[in-house]
Amino acid sequence: MDRRLVSAMWAFFPGAIALLGSVFLLFLRNRTKKTITTPSPISRDKQSVPVQGERGVYKSGLLASNGKLYEDKVYPEVVTLWDAFNHGLKKSQDGPCVGTRGADGQYRFKKYSEVLQESSGFASALVSELEVRPGDRIGIYAQNRAEWLITAFGCVQQSVTIVPLYDTLGADAASFVVSQTEISVVVVDTMSKARNLASKKSLMPNLKTILLMNNDEVTPESEAELKAAGVKILPLRDVIDRGSRNPQPKRLPTKDDVYIICYTSGTTGTPKGVVITHENLMANVSGWLSVFNVFQPELLNSEIVTISYLPLSHMMEQVTHWTMLLIGASMGYFSGSIPRLLDDINALKPTAFAVVPRLLNRLYDAIESKVQKGGFITRAVYRLAYRKKLALLKKGITTRDSIWDRMVFNKVQAQLGGRVHTLATGSAPISAEVLETCRVALGVTIVEAYGQTECTALATMTWPGDWTGGHCGGVAPCCNIKLADVPELNYFSKDRKGEIMIRGPSVTKGYFNNPEKTAELFDEQGFLHTGDVGELLPNGTIRIIDRKKHIFKLAQGEYVAPEKIENVYIRSPVLQQVYVDGDSLERWLIAIVVPEPKVMEEWNAAHGVPGRSLREICSDKKAHDYVLSKLQEIGKENKLNSIEQVKRVYLEDNPFTVENGLLTPTLKSKRPQLRLKYKDIISKIYAENRNL
Repeated sequence: MDRRLVSAMWAFFPGAIALLGSVFLLFLRNRTKKTITTPSPISRDKQSVPVQGERGVYKSGLLASNGKLYEDKVYPEVVTLWDAFNHGLKKSQDGPCVGTRGADGQYRFKKYSEVLQESSGFASALVSELEVRPGDRIGIYAQNRAEWLITAFGCVQQSVTIVPLYDTLGADAASFVVSQTEISVVVVDTMSKARNLASKKSLMPNLKTILLMNNDEVTPESEAELKAAGVKILPLRDVIDRGSRNPQPKRLPTKDDVYIICYTSGTTGTPKGVVITHENLMANVSGWLSVFNVFQPELLNSEIVTISYLPLSHMMEQVTHWTMLLIGASMGYFSGSIPRLLDDINALKPTAFAVVPRLLNRLYDAIESKVQKGGFITRAVYRLAYRKKLALLKKGITTRDSIWDRMVFNKVQAQLGGRVHTLATGSAPISAEVLETCRVALGVTIVEAYGQTECTALATMTWPGDWTGGHCGGVAPCCNIKLADVPELNYFSKDRKGEIMIRGPSVTKGYFNNPEKTAELFDEQGFLHTGDVGELLPNGTIRIIDRKKHIFKLAQGEYVAPEKIENVYIRSPVLQQVYVDGDSLERWLIAIVVPEPKVMEEWNAAHGVPGRSLREICSDKKAHDYVLSKLQEIGKENKLNSIEQVKRVYLEDNPFTVENGLLTPTLKSKRPQLRLKYKDIISKIYAENRNL
């Protein structure tokens, strides 16, 4: 035998032994790692169960054996948000509560007692200085930050209702909300927002005072500027300090007092203010915690760290906030820029947080793109690692410690700080393929939830340990659900399909000062109309299959649901965003597509003129045909019928954004605004294709 080969073998042998040893140790570690089990008598085959004596009404499978309709208090002594915060203070032993990232890149935290002290100062100032009384309302117009919580919790201590204004609202929308709720005080984070409000003072006769979180922006010049508009501006910090020196009696809320009026995102026109009480919010929080108490109780402790970046003006983030506060966890606020979010995550190293499906879709696309561009060995190793991790997942094991994580997935896990064990997603549908890939690659529990502002947030939720996708879980413990017939779309409850209807302690009593819309919100049995069409699957989970609110009829009399079609097309790597529309006088659909720049540049290199800009590519008819073919291809794969498949596309090089008014702050399409923007383009496409 060649001496050099022997030497190479001996050089390799210790490394191979070490590798095998590592594999064996990691195997044992995974063997002994706690799996997510299902305690008896709970069954994953019955995640929703019928309510006795009520035909077609379902409750959570977690409540199958105890006779309860709902779980509205996971801790019996916690009834209001005041109770919740103090429960968290004790559970954390006055640990870190809220963190802010400093100029040096490090997070620094206020303890629970510090948040209580500062919020109590604000609560006193509400009474002594700002003349706000129990039942009054104040506005909060700011990005997520510690002062947001301090302000809100101060209001809780005086039974004052908060009215959040989306950070990206323009002056017109903000003034509408302030005017309708008759707010006298608004807390803002920047002088530009103060100016926004002051510019519309004539529309807001009750507005007297603006409190600015950024103290250094309150100058003699800015004071004079706002005074001229009829508004007083004060530094929030000074107001808190004065309140701390002049403490006032607390006027603590009851469960029936209104905590928040949360204005809907406005995808369908003028925003409506959803009235949410302390009972509503605590019931929703209990729904979340009840599920984790059964499957992963070890996670519900004060060692949890989360990052807050989804708008606090949205109920999903409110529920996340108060869930964390109730269990004594820590929250770090993002630095204010979504493009820098990953940098914030790496600095904070959270263990659990909420994500919108769009972020998981982007992560999935990045993984798939990298794998496809890799060589044969790269793809083979990835497929092997994926299969091995998926096998663990199907046994209820989520891990970041396997040899496959070390070899393949550690870099993608590091992007989220390396400590994440739980993610929650909702607000829009997400495909089973994306969920599975993210669960495998990240090595985390990902639960998917469904709900809406009118039921506080949560209505259904997947159970930890459920590795399947394509559904949004069973009925949440905080509510009941029934399916109502939608004859115009051919959905009937006898087939376990229909409009999702919700009742329970987490459901709002209605819209603020809007009795007409409130009356439309409920059926004769008091169930909330959601406008979403669901299917109850054999195991008791619910799949969203259609949307009732945005359906329209084409010329041949067929109804189509554009959001259903968009949710299929969005999976195509050729696009970033898509808006599907039609006309009742026409027989076919059109898609406005924001293409993926890299994909179009690659197509252009092969089929177009080298060096063209994205705008130039988007004007090329061949590019239109290419994108259309890709949409029809994925539509066919997902069994869209011929009427649902778009027949023409328009390529838009400018993305839909919150800033240009085409997306809500939770990244949902604003359909009326999109229709208005592209009305002329759509009409022109129809006119040019009369013979199609």
